[in-house]
Amino acid sequence: MKNTLLLFTLLLLISCKREEFTPTYSSSAFTFLDSLLNLSANQIISDEDRLVLEDGWEFYGWDTMPGKTASFPDISLGEKIQLPHKISHPNSNVWYLNRLNQSDGYLWINADDGAQLWINGERVLQNSELFFPIPKTETLMEIHVRVINNAASGGLRQVFWVNKEIWEKSVKEREDNFSLTIKIAKENLWMEGNFPKNWKEYPIWYSSPVLIPISKDSLMLRWTGEKNAKAKLHFGHDPNMVVNTKEVMEENGIYSAIVSSKKCHYFHFEMNKTVSPLFKATLAPSTKSISFAVWADSQGGWETFSEIAKQMKNKNPQFTVGIGDLVGNGGDSWQYVKFLSQLHEVPVPHYLFPGNHDYDNSYNEWVPTNFIQNLKYKNQKNYQFWQEGPCAFIALDPNENFPVGINIQSEQYDWFQKTINSDAWKNAHWKIVFVHQPPFSQGWKGYKGEKSILDLLKPFYESGQIDLVVSGHTHDYERLILDNKANQTAFVIVGGAGGNLEPEAEQEPSPKMDKLIRVHHFGWIVVDQEQLEFEAVDVEGRVIDRFVLKR
Repeated sequence: MKNTLLLFTLLLLISCKREEFTPTYSSSAFTFLDSLLNLSANQIISDEDRLVLEDGWEFYGWDTMPGKTASFPDISLGEKIQLPHKISHPNSNVWYLNRLNQSDGYLWINADDGAQLWINGERVLQNSELFFPIPKTETLMEIHVRVINNAASGGLRQVFWVNKEIWEKSVKEREDNFSLTIKIAKENLWMEGNFPKNWKEYPIWYSSPVLIPISKDSLMLRWTGEKNAKAKLHFGHDPNMVVNTKEVMEENGIYSAIVSSKKCHYFHFEMNKTVSPLFKATLAPSTKSISFAVWADSQGGWETFSEIAKQMKNKNPQFTVGIGDLVGNGGDSWQYVKFLSQLHEVPVPHYLFPGNHDYDNSYNEWVPTNFIQNLKYKNQKNYQFWQEGPCAFIALDPNENFPVGINIQSEQYDWFQKTINSDAWKNAHWKIVFVHQPPFSQGWKGYKGEKSILDLLKPFYESGQIDLVVSGHTHDYERLILDNKANQTAFVIVGGAGGNLEPEAEQEPSPKMDKLIRVHHFGWIVVDQEQLEFEAVDVEGRVIDRFVLKR
């Protein structure tokens, strides 16, 4: 009987063993596409074809009126200025007026952090190429620009007009360049001998899969590639037992598969006739002791972020948390493809949340569309609660409101109050909050931290209901530890994952932080039921600061 059972088990294992397969391409097309510098129409349009509008502008001041739509100030006369123009007033609407003779074309508006446009009192929306279409007319047009400044300073940098024919030609050239580069990538990465007769049957992926947690026991595998491919994911807990198959959802070249975190240690995918290589995910079960990485403001500093990613991988984290400004311009969808390509190198789950730059050029509807499409699943919120080991986590998104903050009338505010007063939060050994804008900051001249965030969190950290607040936004490392009624609360800024650092000689006299270091870095946290240890680690793997909170 025992021999029969053993034989049955062996036959079952043999039958479940995965079929051998040969990858169609050796890797994603990212390296080839990344070398294609002109990935937007704006980059292709020559200087000669741009009518730069530096003069004729009037500055109508700034305000902090809340809301996602606003009215032009009721002022009869503005201050005559020339672009570029900048003011140092955090979280402000900045207002400009000009008159335009040109029509039947497109306006490019470079504003910090983004802009809304009205022509003769009518709102004009930005298109997918981040240009504003200008209608054909015989009359002089009055244009009003609202610049949304979500940081310490901002304003109107540059505006230029291009005629419709040139713009359409540039878009076509961009599309042709992209198609040619895809063909070159396929030919160079092909692994199956002779080239196929029909390349369309063999779509290629642009960025390899990244693991994004959806719930306690499920993960989303997210990658990007050529559109409209029918895709499947094959996965398992062993490289020789990749026997589970799942249909993959595709939308506009973004691929998603939801899998159990207990079963997806190895996986590969199909896209039509394309077969990917085998990928490995590093998935550790939640225990009484956990270790993870935190980081913010990679913000287009790709070479530095690549080094940060290598150091994080060397630490073997159970997961990482990205706390906003993941890219430098959230309106540019390609930046998220690049971001996903680099994050793939750290094969662990990543909790990802937006900052103000992830909202850049998203002010048609005030929704960070590219962030959501590339990094979130269906109706998943940009704020989140979860638990791992002895920790409870709350991540917030204050950038969905203007000015920055968690609006008391918002769904997010209600959710936050319910969550932070829940038994799950109160009973956790360690309580950690992630929010892009910090409540305290000294290292950015003209910025002392976000008062709205300070006001929101203060009652809870003073009462001992928050142990650690981790933020970004200011591009340096900062640390402040305050006593509370129960123990201590630590505030850290980890805004050094790639963006340009704050100027060395500039800082605010207050608040006085315990530590301020201007170097690229990430945070490393090891926590059990007795203590929470935090280290700030630079791109060389050196510890630049360390502290311990104890129970």
